[in-house]
Amino acid sequence: MLQTSHLFLALRPVQNHHWVIGITLFILILLVVLKWNKDNYIVSFGSSLFNSSFYSRKFIEKRRIDLSEVLVFIASLFGISFFVFVILSEGAFSSVVYLQILFLATFILLSKYLIEKIIGDLFELDQLVGRYLFYKQGVLSWLSLFFLFPAGLLLYFQNIDNSSVVYAIAGVLISIYVYKLFSFIRLYQKHILSYWFYFILYLCAFEIAPYLIILKFLKSIN
Repeated sequence: MLQTSHLFLALRPVQNHHWVIGITLFILILLVVLKWNKDNYIVSFGSSLFNSSFYSRKFIEKRRIDLSEVLVFIASLFGISFFVFVILSEGAFSSVVYLQILFLATFILLSKYLIEKIIGDLFELDQLVGRYLFYKQGVLSWLSLFFLFPAGLLLYFQNIDNSSVVYAIAGVLISIYVYKLFSFIRLYQKHILSYWFYFILYLCAFEIAPYLIILKFLKSIN
């Protein structure tokens, strides 16, 4: 058992893993609190990528942000920030760089959410836009927690320096994300087609352009 532990840590250059362990424990604690707050929420959310009943039930309820959604969002921010840090960093873990990425991710997602909510109110589509934002954020949170964060841990501890692996992860991520968004569009196509021109503008401005800018920024600092 001791030899296995030494081998595991030797897969990456000897360094201080306290921050990585702390991030992992923090995310696990948030999930435990989430289960304690709403026992069946974590199970329903965990299966939401493969079963639309979670979102259908939430759409029927009066929409308001509750504690469970906040906990999932915070946990997903820590998860996606860690993955971004791993694919950009070289060598030892830097808490300063990680916190900078965490702050940037929080700022981008919250700003984007507020702007899209304001646009929905301006065009009197607050209910449809609210459902869309909740659905999209749920998909992003699921991918961050159950796909990107485990992938980041694997890349970090195994010290995998292979761009093809990162591209494969990015390809799977984009494919799932796009498929789930089109699933929502297909469900509400009657409402969306009435505003097809504005919807195309929305996709270009808020779903394509921001990620292209982020991708260009990440390439410039890598």
